[in-house]
Amino acid sequence: MDIVFEEQLFLVSGSKPIAADIRARGWLTTTSLSWFHAGLRQTLSFDDVVGVKPTGKIYPQGFFGFVLCAYPAPRTVPQHRQLREYEFVCSTEQMRSQWINAIRQALQGLPIQPQQIVPPRHLQVLINPRGGRRQAKQVFQSIQTILEDAHCQISILETQGGERTIQSVRDFDLSKIDGFVVVGGDGTVYELINGLMTHAEAEAAIAKPIGIIPAGTGNGLGKTILELSRETYDPRNAAFIIAKGQCQPINLGVVKQDGKQYYSILSLAWALISDIDIKSNKLRFLKFLGSLRSDLYAFLSILALRSYQGRISFLPASDWPPNPHGPQQPSSPSWPQPTAELEDSSSPGWQVLEGEFVALWVMNVAWATHSVLAAPHARLADGCMDVLIIRKGITRWRLLTAFLKIATGEHLLLPEMEYYKVRCLRLEPLSSKGLLAVDGEQINYRSVKMDVLANHAQVFCR
Repeated sequence: MDIVFEEQLFLVSGSKPIAADIRARGWLTTTSLSWFHAGLRQTLSFDDVVGVKPTGKIYPQGFFGFVLCAYPAPRTVPQHRQLREYEFVCSTEQMRSQWINAIRQALQGLPIQPQQIVPPRHLQVLINPRGGRRQAKQVFQSIQTILEDAHCQISILETQGGERTIQSVRDFDLSKIDGFVVVGGDGTVYELINGLMTHAEAEAAIAKPIGIIPAGTGNGLGKTILELSRETYDPRNAAFIIAKGQCQPINLGVVKQDGKQYYSILSLAWALISDIDIKSNKLRFLKFLGSLRSDLYAFLSILALRSYQGRISFLPASDWPPNPHGPQQPSSPSWPQPTAELEDSSSPGWQVLEGEFVALWVMNVAWATHSVLAAPHARLADGCMDVLIIRKGITRWRLLTAFLKIATGEHLLLPEMEYYKVRCLRLEPLSSKGLLAVDGEQINYRSVKMDVLANHAQVFCR
């Protein structure tokens, strides 16, 4: 790679006198820093480096120091990234400033202009103190240094839940925010998304990248991002992704019902799935269970298995299924090309399934929780939703088998699992009683339509 900056630089190592090699030089490229140490050229890749900062130390002979903050992943399991610092000095304060500016520019992919100061990124952090096991504050304290090492300024809002959080998000001054960080679960992400999408400057609001520090019960989006970034599921690794600053687009779902709109980043659930989502909250008083309360309620719901009458209509993606060995298709409907308008579910191209169903799960991302790989074929920005349908007739044993296999996505190997990629979907519940949930939040039990807003939001993701 071409050198973009070269100046005096000396690595501080152990007790070696600083003045010994102060004429040594360093070389900066857009992806690494090199220097001479003990007569050998050393190179540090920026893959694990999040930031650089002045040391504030007083050095002999008036030298000025700075530290590169790296968080390499250990080779041991579990892989929790840990701080490693590289300390350097140079002979003038101006030279130190140039090194810091140039390194920050390289880390952020900016043009290298050593005289130009790089402003900090301002992250608005939303902490849900009641999420999961009520440890979100402690989780954030454990990772805050990683964000600060990455030259981020942080503002904190402790969420109050529901409409109050959504209104707080609507009131944000976007000119002072470069990105959002949720420390909580998918419910807090849902509130953030719905606040941004109903902000007075909604287009600018939803364009701000969103980072997830998993500290809730489900954490499906956080798990999806960590898997895509090839990181172990851990808050420190999630903070590292945000600190690096790389982003990817993500679809949003928009659920329309009775003139209202709900914006979804995770799922729409009906029947067994919504029963588990909503009714397992009754077990919140058993705080020691954490996310296991959903597993417990799932087991109880399978024992008391019930079905729901309904009609599911959807417009399948034109390139689904991808090959003959893909997920199971039902034998009854055919797969015509989607030539109809999205708004008209009676037009040719739509699939209509009517009868009794055990479950409907419409997923926007692959992971429903940190341990449930509900939609293995889901992609962040493919313009589609992934739909899992289970009809009446499945036995309790087969359903339990599916739930035991869902952590790896192997539930799709069971013939009772119907899997589709769709562009939009309508659900008409025909049973008199039941539950509907969007991102785990209950909505009215009436007909709904769900569309895809392709690539409509941004998430921090490597």
